[in-house]
Amino acid sequence: MEFRKIVKVWEVIVVIIFFHSCSKELDFSGFFYSRERVNERFGQSMAWNSLNGSRDVISAGESYSFMTVGDTHVGGTDNLDRALELASDTVISFLVHVGDLTTGKKEDYELFYEHVSTRLTAPFFPVAGNHDLYFNGWEHYTSYFGSSTYTFTVYTPSAADLFICLDTGSGTLGDRQLNWLKNILETTRQNYRYCFVFSHTNFFREHRTTSTNLLAEELHYLLDLFADTNVNVVVMGHDHRRSSETFGNTLYLTLDALEDGFAEASFATFTIDPETISHSFTSVP
Repeated sequence: MEFRKIVKVWEVIVVIIFFHSCSKELDFSGFFYSRERVNERFGQSMAWNSLNGSRDVISAGESYSFMTVGDTHVGGTDNLDRALELASDTVISFLVHVGDLTTGKKEDYELFYEHVSTRLTAPFFPVAGNHDLYFNGWEHYTSYFGSSTYTFTVYTPSAADLFICLDTGSGTLGDRQLNWLKNILETTRQNYRYCFVFSHTNFFREHRTTSTNLLAEELHYLLDLFADTNVNVVVMGHDHRRSSETFGNTLYLTLDALEDGFAEASFATFTIDPETISHSFTSVP
């Protein structure tokens, strides 16, 4: 009897794979792997960075604010447009998107880029999520945004803050990106006042979920690395549900999804002052 149940389960799986692989709306292979592995994407990001230089931000005052959003999954743009409208009405220095900008399809990248480039006046810093890699999505991502692994610095009149953007769209940093991150944190972190890290894949789970997590050994290594090098905040998406955890002195903040139709859609705004880092959430109807 148990053997028959197993056979039935596999029959269902084969049928699902067949219909998904035949559908023009789905890229079934993308649910398991990206065409470009993370080490390859890291190499392409580094090459782009070397050709295009730094993307630093200058703050006229000692305090500044920035917005973070995630999981817009364009397709639809209602919630994205509302967030961009609110960003335009607020004095922010830049906006960071922590991944799953799109479904990965070319037409959705075109739509996303059109809305961001025409509605947002502040600098825009994205990273790639797992959905951004579907449908040959990395090719589309790089055509618009160039890199998913990079740093930028915010300079105030008397301080400098370090911002590190990571490619975790495959659920792992890979050895090359991990060594790059370790080198930055161990050799240059001390030159900055605050340090932020942005990742699509979130580190912690508060509930049962089918979404991927970082490899256990890699997660433990990163938690210790961030604690030892005084990373102040790690901002993440992927799980679609807001959560906040602290490990050592590092705040790990997972954002709500901004996807159309998501009941708790929101984004976070950070305010950086000489002595404090604070954040608040804004719901998007």
